[in-house]
Formats: sequence, C-alpha cells, structure tokens
Amino acid sequence: MPVHSDEPTRPRGDAAADPARAQLPVPLPDQTLSARLAHWLAAEQVVAEVVRALETRYGMPLTVVLLHTPVGSEYVPGTNTIVLSPKYATPELVAVADKLILYRLATASEHLGVNTLDEEALRRHNDVQQRLWRLANPPQNPPPADVYRFYHGTNRSNYYGDGIRATGLMPGKAGSDIGCKRWEKHDVASESKDQGWNTVTLDYDLALSYARQHTEWAMGKKRREPTLRDVAHEGGLVLAFDMPKNHVNGNDAWRHDRSGDANNFQTKEEIPAERVVVVEELGIPGPLTAVAPPPRSTQAPKATSNSAPGTRRRLYPGSQVGK
Repeated sequence: MPVHSDEPTRPRGDAAADPARAQLPVPLPDQTLSARLAHWLAAEQVVAEVVRALETRYGMPLTVVLLHTPVGSEYVPGTNTIVLSPKYATPELVAVADKLILYRLATASEHLGVNTLDEEALRRHNDVQQRLWRLANPPQNPPPADVYRFYHGTNRSNYYGDGIRATGLMPGKAGSDIGCKRWEKHDVASESKDQGWNTVTLDYDLALSYARQHTEWAMGKKRREPTLRDVAHEGGLVLAFDMPKNHVNGNDAWRHDRSGDANNFQTKEEIPAERVVVVEELGIPGPLTAVAPPPRSTQAPKATSNSAPGTRRRLYPGSQVGK
C-alpha cells in the first residue's frame, strides 16, 4: 500500500529503518510502565484500537520494556515492544513516560501502514494519529475573563535544576542578540525574540509547537542534527502564568512582539518562580499524519493535421479519414 507523509524530511527513528536495532535483546516487561499502558488501554478507546491492531499484526502482546539503549524511547515492530530508558520507570518521570508511551503507540500505528489512495482509510489513520497526539498533549482550559494566561514553550533543562523553576522568568536571560532561534518559525506560526524581553503567547498550541521542536531536536529528528539526546533533559515543555489584564494593558513593561500575531507578547517584567507552573511536561512530535498522493494528470492525445491538399480536418489517433 502506498504511504505518503506530510513530513518528508522526518527521518524514521524506529527499528524498521535499521535492521540492526530490531535485534535488540528484549528483557521482561517493566511492571510500572506496563501498568501505565494498561491504564491507557482501559481508559481510552483509541489506545485499545491501536493495541488490538498491533497484536493482530504481530501475533504477540504489546509490552513496555526497559533498555539503556537507545536513548529515550523506541518502538520495535519485530517484537511488538515499546522500549524506554530505565529512568522513565521512576516516579518523578511518570508523566513524561506516559507521553512517550502514547507517542510510540503513534509511531507503531504508522508501521501498520495506510492505503493513501483510499479516502476513508486515510481519514481513519489521521483521526487515530490526532486522537493519540491530543491524549498526550491535551488542550488547556480557558482562564477567567479578566486574566491573561500566558504560555511559554522551552526545553526541560531551561526549567528544572537551577533554571526557571528556581529563578522565574528573568528578562536579563531572555532572547538573544541574534534575534530568534532557528526552530521558532515553522508550520504553526512564528514569534520574535529580543534580548532583554521574554516572549510569551496567549495561544497554548503555539507554545506547545515550540516545545515540540525541542523534543524533535532531542529525538534526532531535526535536519542535519541526528544526534539522540536525553528527552527527559532536552525535550520541550510548556510553562504558564496568569496576569490581570488591567496590569498588562498600557504597561510599558509589556508589548506585542514583532511577529504580527496578536497573541504574542513580550515583557521585561520579572515573573517570580512561584507564579510559573508547568502545564505540559513534554510536547511530543505529531500528529504523524499521512497525505494522499497528488492526482496523476494524463496528457490528452495530441491532434495531428492531415497534410493532403485541400483537407482541413484534424485527425486524432484511432480516427479514420472520411468518417
């Protein structure tokens, strides 16, 4: 079945693309992470559908196992296993483990293939991908009417440790003298970065898309940057804080950025650490949608002219003179 993707530059990180990786030794399933998979299996119909399809295809149950390599996570179709690094079985990373399990279910679903010439099959495939992605990265509830809820996508290393969790959002550490980072303009929208101003947005999905870029980079999915990094450290997350509208409006410490998006703001106000919360622990790549191939154009047969004297008719292939 032909499969077409809307992400032609995305390298495949799964074992199917590398036979050597498909031969990884498979230990016994991890009880903690298997319990997380069982939770999603019981709670969400789309997870049950994908697991059932995988187990039918490979003739064995889907399991979650721990290995020190590869870094982060993987799906191995030959053994129908989701592989995670051992650190994801620890209580402090259970939320990240959930995201990775759902993401690897999405990549496993890709292995099932889709006939992109079949409109209904294509719709079902993309619907499954969208639902899995939204399970991992659900939308946020709206704030009160008199409050701006600002979101900020960044990587986990910028927040944890002695980062934003300890210092808050400090304008002295914001932006860059080169203007903006190379992945902060892509298929969703763009924001501008200016030194001394923190850039935030009212659009959660925009902040999530920036977080996702960090995760894709950590997973080695960025063009010309295939190195695998620790997603628990370098993956993207989304932060949020609330600010009264009457404090922001007309305040010289706040302004719109230069992107042209009315949702994007910049501030040189210090945002204390206690006001900044994590609303998404890991922005995962996706949805891993497929697209139908472009329609094939068939060239009409060219007409030829009869060169006989006095004949004005045009002759087409298969036609006969005098008819």
